[in-house]
Amino acid sequence: MQITFNEVEHRYAKGTPFERRALYDMDLTLESGQYYAIIGHTGSGKSTFIQHLNGLLQPTSGTVTVGEDVIVAGKKNKGLKSLRKKVGVVFQFPEHQLFEETVEKDICFGPMNFGVAEEDAKEKAKELVTLVGLSEDVLDRSPFELSGGQMRRVAIAGVLAMEPEVLVLDEPTAGLDPKGQHELMKMFYRLHKEKNVTIILVTHNMEDAARYADHLVILHKGTKYIEGTTEEIFSQREQLERVGLSLPITIHYQQQIEEKLGITLPRKALTLESLTKSLVPFLQGGMNDAK
Repeated sequence: MQITFNEVEHRYAKGTPFERRALYDMDLTLESGQYYAIIGHTGSGKSTFIQHLNGLLQPTSGTVTVGEDVIVAGKKNKGLKSLRKKVGVVFQFPEHQLFEETVEKDICFGPMNFGVAEEDAKEKAKELVTLVGLSEDVLDRSPFELSGGQMRRVAIAGVLAMEPEVLVLDEPTAGLDPKGQHELMKMFYRLHKEKNVTIILVTHNMEDAARYADHLVILHKGTKYIEGTTEEIFSQREQLERVGLSLPITIHYQQQIEEKLGITLPRKALTLESLTKSLVPFLQGGMNDAK
């Protein structure tokens, strides 16, 4: 399901003394089945941008097209309920959105609201708690008795229960310990690969962007600054530094190694694993010369 922004602008409190432009001149196409990372500092427009993806916010000018749904500025847009089923949003600290008596009821709420039979929703809940790394025995517990990390997983399961075609992740691992962060990011990536779900990840973590994303979109002061494949964007060091962004640590390592050894690797290494793999032929060549 392709998503297109065409000359989109959004102003908060338009027509009042408190009017503020948060997004402007936004032209962007996000292709189906891809993994995108949206990067930018606070105030760059990231939160406003993602709320346009499922109609939580509507443009004050321009159009947003999500699959067959077209949201036009100044018009009453119908079908937003079905759009919100197709585009699931995991906000920062989604556990704050939990409200039901039990974990099972919380996960079942969305599907049942769209007409899924209760028994089918319960089966889906069993499947999803396992997917997000929890045991089935949490289903009968109150979500408010769980740890913060467990509550986060329950909230994510509730979004996944809607079986969205597009999954929007707004700093989904904020506040979690490193192990929890790693497990969740791997789970999202597996979902992307196995189910062909389009992922749109909002993150400050350049390492996560480098490891998981196919494409990067850099926002700056309310508009698109640059976009491209992950390798293309991370090859533009000066462009990134101009807006206060840095390269992933792996690329810094690569640059230092290339300078030290007097070599040039064939491509940017976006993970430590790929850097190690790229270095093997050079290291083997050096060992053979030593013999």
